[in-house]
Amino acid sequence: MWKDYYLKFNSYEDYYETMPPDLQLEASHTHATDILGTLYHQETFEPLQGFHVNLRLREDIPLPPGLESVSLAKPAFPKRVFA
Repeated sequence: MWKDYYLKFNSYEDYYETMPPDLQLEASHTHATDILGTLYHQETFEPLQGFHVNLRLREDIPLPPGLESVSLAKPAFPKRVFA
């Protein structure tokens, strides 16, 4: 089984510096990373703050401590999810 995380960094640079290098790879047998980047408000098309990334980890792998501060609650209506 898998566990999904919704991450919001301040910028791409923040993502690149904070996300562990092995999780920056698109996928492996332990994870999948989906870089969304900038999201936009559905009605106004104004950019939302932050650089957004979805992360799927195998259930037995904990979220790295450095990512706890950028982890969000599951959105009511996620823009994109893993199939």
